[in-house]
Amino acid sequence: PPGYRLRSRVWLIGPLALYALLRIPSFLEPHWYTDEAGYVTTARALLQGKVLYAQIWTNKPPLHIWTVAAVIQLLGTSEVALHALTFLTGLLTLLAIAYAADRLLGRRRTVVALVLAAVMLGTPLLDAELILPESLLIAPMAWAGALLLTRVGTPDSRRWPLWPVAVGALAAAGIAYQQTALADTFAFGLILATAGRASWRRVATFAATVAGLTAAWLIPALVTAGAGKVAYALVVYWVQFSQGQVAGAGQGSLPIPIVFRALFALVVLGLLVSAAWLHRRDPDPSWALWVWAAAALLVPVVALQPYPHYLLPSLVPTALALSSLGLRLPAQAPSSRRLGRAGLIAATGLGMVGAAPTGVDWGPAFFNGNHSFATYYAGAFATLTRGQSLPAYQAQFDYRVPEDGAVAAWIKSHGLDGSSAVVWSADAWLYDMNDLQLLLPTPPIYND
Repeated sequence: PPGYRLRSRVWLIGPLALYALLRIPSFLEPHWYTDEAGYVTTARALLQGKVLYAQIWTNKPPLHIWTVAAVIQLLGTSEVALHALTFLTGLLTLLAIAYAADRLLGRRRTVVALVLAAVMLGTPLLDAELILPESLLIAPMAWAGALLLTRVGTPDSRRWPLWPVAVGALAAAGIAYQQTALADTFAFGLILATAGRASWRRVATFAATVAGLTAAWLIPALVTAGAGKVAYALVVYWVQFSQGQVAGAGQGSLPIPIVFRALFALVVLGLLVSAAWLHRRDPDPSWALWVWAAAALLVPVVALQPYPHYLLPSLVPTALALSSLGLRLPAQAPSSRRLGRAGLIAATGLGMVGAAPTGVDWGPAFFNGNHSFATYYAGAFATLTRGQSLPAYQAQFDYRVPEDGAVAAWIKSHGLDGSSAVVWSADAWLYDMNDLQLLLPTPPIYND
């Protein structure tokens, strides 16, 4: 009965309410984060008929820009509208955790995983409130993992099962948001090939779905923009960017950091693949959480850049894996499975250590001056209780907020909004706040 179903889900209320409470300040944020401005400007140009990768720039697959364009078309370019979407994706991610953990780990461990994820997604520690690719792809990847882990140990009712199609479609959606979702997709394929009632048909169905849906956007992009431009935007740019970051960190000693980073990643990869092989045909799929977590952590390990949102895709599997600690193997479990579990925990631990330099945003009060929890939450509370003005609170986010606000007000007061212009600004928000038509001779990487 509906009443019983509602009572049986009361345990969900606390973590979801905590998440919603922690997200309240995100709806008071101003236009301040410059990457958001670049995405919005690109999406507006897309709505005006520009060709992606050829006439307008992005270094991401197209689904991210399409999603931002849909928000602009339906709700406008306000920060509230952008953050409403990331609030929804965070909520869907928490529901995926609840769905998977309740079936794999039990109720208490599920609540632990949910509270951990609610804190990390609700606060700005990993920039989850910003409309970044990672903030959007976590929902489809979380549900892909949830469906996979809850079905991989059950027998298939038909010769060619359909549920790997759903997993593949969700994984393909993640790849269409950000190339780094390939790490999670690799983990899903490895789990399908080894866990539970593994079969080549499951792997083939999953791989064909991912490849087919990826080709559905990649081939049109190659035709409309050209192979060179698409290859540069999606692959070559990132290679050059990573090399530049390493060269800067190593002060010219390029080979040593790259070799060290590659060896570290290979050790983690070798551990998780070997451990997955030792767990092959294991009827309990909880070990696969560690495979997913270690693979997802390889992205920030390889990138080794101080961008907290790189950690977002690894949040779901890591929270689930940590919540599974303490689960006992059956007394009759062979030693190979015990060795495999130790290898997976070691791989994930190494991944967490290697990803640590990525850091977090909006740290404790003694971190980064105004860029701290004290200003984020205490300032929001003071603003909502009318202890300070909204402009005063928003000015703490970035020095450019009041300056761009003043310029935007001047443009509107002179009736110049909607004009064609090149604005000399520290970011691209002025184009979007005043509906200015961007005119530059080449597609800009960031509209500075």
